[in-house]
Amino acid sequence: MSENFSPMSEPRRAARISYWLIAALCFGTFAFQLWYSAVRTSAIVDEPAHILAGHRHWQCGDFGINPEHPPMLKMLASAPLELRTLNDPPWQCGSRITSKPDLFLHGTKFVIQNGIDDVIIPARLTAALFAVALAALVFAFVRRIFGRAEALTALALFAFEPNLLANAALVTTDMTLAATAFAAVTALYAFCRKPSGRRFLLAGLAIGLLLAAKHSAVIFVPILFVLTLADALIFGAPQSLLAKRLFRRAVAFGGIFLIGLTVLWAFYGFRYRALPQPDAATVSVAEYIVANGRLETADSKSAKIVARVAEWRIFPESYTLGLADIVATNSRLMVLFDRAYPTGQWFYFPVSFMIKSSVALLLLLPLGFLFSIFNPEKRREMMFLLAPPVAFFAVALTSGINIGVRHILPVYPFFIVAAAVGAVWMSRRARVFRYFLIMLIFYHALTAIRTAPEYLAFANDFWGGTENSYRYFRDPNLDYGQNIKFVKEYVEREGITDCWAALAGNIELTIASQPCRTMPGSFPLSTSDQPQEPVPPVIEGTVIIAAQVMPPRGGAEYVPIIQTEPIARIGAGVFVYRGRFQIPLVAALSHAERANHLIRLNRLDEAVADASKAVELAPADARTRLALARSGQRDAARGEFEKTIEAARVNPVYRNAEVRARQELRRLEGK
Repeated sequence: MSENFSPMSEPRRAARISYWLIAALCFGTFAFQLWYSAVRTSAIVDEPAHILAGHRHWQCGDFGINPEHPPMLKMLASAPLELRTLNDPPWQCGSRITSKPDLFLHGTKFVIQNGIDDVIIPARLTAALFAVALAALVFAFVRRIFGRAEALTALALFAFEPNLLANAALVTTDMTLAATAFAAVTALYAFCRKPSGRRFLLAGLAIGLLLAAKHSAVIFVPILFVLTLADALIFGAPQSLLAKRLFRRAVAFGGIFLIGLTVLWAFYGFRYRALPQPDAATVSVAEYIVANGRLETADSKSAKIVARVAEWRIFPESYTLGLADIVATNSRLMVLFDRAYPTGQWFYFPVSFMIKSSVALLLLLPLGFLFSIFNPEKRREMMFLLAPPVAFFAVALTSGINIGVRHILPVYPFFIVAAAVGAVWMSRRARVFRYFLIMLIFYHALTAIRTAPEYLAFANDFWGGTENSYRYFRDPNLDYGQNIKFVKEYVEREGITDCWAALAGNIELTIASQPCRTMPGSFPLSTSDQPQEPVPPVIEGTVIIAAQVMPPRGGAEYVPIIQTEPIARIGAGVFVYRGRFQIPLVAALSHAERANHLIRLNRLDEAVADASKAVELAPADARTRLALARSGQRDAARGEFEKTIEAARVNPVYRNAEVRARQELRRLEGK
């Protein structure tokens, strides 16, 4: 009897069909979850700015807008919009370097004027292609290097990991970095294992896409260089001289990097200047840092290094300004476990990883490390899988920006693969473990299903689940503006006709997306032509407040409300209250925000009146002092800026007010 008709062929064929059906189910479920998240959640804070920037990149090659992020993701996400006729910002494309306030202000207006969902949803679905490509790459790589069972396990872990689902369908650069980092490492592994011209070019292309994904990709460059040398040192041909092996590998990596650098320049049209005009003036790195960051960063060692890079013109001007932006903004308020810190702390990312990662990943990841120890025949592959994410994680511990586990998202695909490989290895050693693994994967999938679409706020069951995430976080780990649609649905469902809301997210998107009157939230910039009416000192009715604006990230303004018992919760981090509340500090801040808006409209007399009212209602609050200082005359402003700095020292919550006051004072003094 031929092999095709052997008794074993039918079971084998059935197993093969089952295998591919399960894989297809995982891919399909992953894609569906991305679509569901894209259409159900509201635009987060950064998305309008990224979408407008991508549109300007296509429109005239303007890279002077949003230089803090490379153009690749923004151009991909905004590509579907270029098939439409769009309302543009009120300045000629490429005519000037766009400031951050203008970018956020007009990015929000751009989205509203062109239809919020009509802009956001197509952009998100296009951006999600990076996540789909990463899922396919993870599956293909693991299947080829480790085996069928390992690939299917890795795909199942990947498809239901809440942190990947949270960021995959957003117009942000975090998933793009995760995808290109994994692609770069696997391409480099393939070249080191068996060098060839084709693999050399693929590795260079992957490095180029990595550099074009996000500026923190530069962290991976020295990591990958050391990894390349380590591979030659440990796994190179023993018959060749060590020095010769290392030299050849270093030269090869240099060539790969040069190809990658060429790819990066291609995204900027092989043009150095950020603006498209041939005679456009270049931007001073030092001035850019002063304008966008803390004063002390302008003279830091990092600032001097970026300035030297700018002199050498290794990167396009816009890319260098993005590196400068990292230097300028590498220190922000951090909140963890209801405690505020003036800047990032080393323990933020380890704690966030333990709370935000799925139970399945946390339980299986140690097996991946054990596999690398007890399986020397796969030690080379595990070095490539584990060294880059561990090194990246270690560098992240030094960051002063602690605003979400999304900033360490690149570690997840590597750790998922390691966890899957270790889990299958243990299943083969202990038969009972495979039943545990199957149950764990089902539990993993159910966790993602019951979390949907609140992936951004996810916390694992070891920490009480997503509903307790607000107890630990007051940052994008909890809320980044994604809940505004849910607020609208709640108000309509309950038949509420008179309500107030203080939410996380762009204030104009909040106004446009739900019916409640707004109060000061976590992102006060307004794009309207007329400033909002101030909030009265006493309000009554239904009040909806995001945990993001509560203490300790917010000040004490909402304490009179949140000290009462909420009547409902919307999503993971938005609470509903009802009653009559005295909120003089909220009223003061609304006058301060109104004053800042009037300053932008150059209505200075009105700004002074509102700022004075803000200080009258809350004289000790640094945020009201800042508004009065910005609206005053030179001598009066100097004194108010100094009072703002003094008031800010009592509470790390006021750090942003202190930073802005120091910037304004320096400009006032002509420094």
